[in-house]
Amino acid sequence: MDFRAVLRKIKEDERYKKAKSVAVQLPEGMKRGIADITSEFVGKELIFVGDPFWGACDIPQSGNWDLLIQFGHSPIPNLGSFSNVIFEEIQESLDFDIEPEKIPFKTLVLTSNVTYSNQLPIIKNKLEERGIRVVLKKGDNRVFYPGQILGCNISTARGIEDSVLFVGEGMFHPLGIALGLPEKKVLAFNPKTGEYTDMEETKRKFLGQRYGAIDLASRAKKFGIIVSTKIGQTRYSLARVAFKLLQEAGKSPFIITLDLVREEELMNFPAEVYVNTSCPRVTVEDYGSFSRPVISFYELQMALGLKDKSRYIFDEIVMTDEIGSSSFRKWD
Repeated sequence: MDFRAVLRKIKEDERYKKAKSVAVQLPEGMKRGIADITSEFVGKELIFVGDPFWGACDIPQSGNWDLLIQFGHSPIPNLGSFSNVIFEEIQESLDFDIEPEKIPFKTLVLTSNVTYSNQLPIIKNKLEERGIRVVLKKGDNRVFYPGQILGCNISTARGIEDSVLFVGEGMFHPLGIALGLPEKKVLAFNPKTGEYTDMEETKRKFLGQRYGAIDLASRAKKFGIIVSTKIGQTRYSLARVAFKLLQEAGKSPFIITLDLVREEELMNFPAEVYVNTSCPRVTVEDYGSFSRPVISFYELQMALGLKDKSRYIFDEIVMTDEIGSSSFRKWD
């Protein structure tokens, strides 16, 4: 990827030309490389947003700047458009090409994160040339690209096909598919290492952990319910339902709002179990960083005996609560 070319393209955007002050959100791995940005965006007041961020769901709602440039993520369509935000995806080529002979499926749904979404049509053609039937489709209105999987949304992977191929790094996205669609076989291909991972064993280990948390929650009395203040994660309505269910079950619930969900903040509000209505990544990927169980709304229902434990339900965000306008949000 020619990052300088990306920056020059941004400079042609009318919003950039009109802005006096420009805020920049960078993924963790890019924050040390701000020299290219500062040398290219000469003449602008630059503000680098230092807090970690998780995607287009995580747009600062306050800030004294004219324009925000968010690198590494695509827009979330059902949040609406933002006239003063530029979403600049960082899309890459494959370090290792897909090897059709290592794909054990005759038919599959092809998926990826935003980083490799530009490679999916090429991969589709290559697999189809070897006789594999490939479905590449758009998900619901939270998803921007065909084949794209979000950490909170696996709608693109759904369908009658019994197999899914995920192209991308890390286990979080393919694990979400394996959890949410347990009837499907899920294979993850890492284009940086060339490794292929059958997600069945990873899913089995994770479910053991999750059912342990559900068991602890079934015996707990005091529950903290986490609500995110991030614009694309806010689910007050879900938290209110959880609050009511817990009260009806004779438990003691309370609601906490947080921007960044971390152990040190949660421990200021002690509970036996926390119910997470913010990003599903908190429950899935960050679970080991908490000293108390953190469960999803659907895991809570299982703990209270309101859902059958035999079928695990992956927590997805389809819609978020409308939290109103802010000094930052400008609708088109």
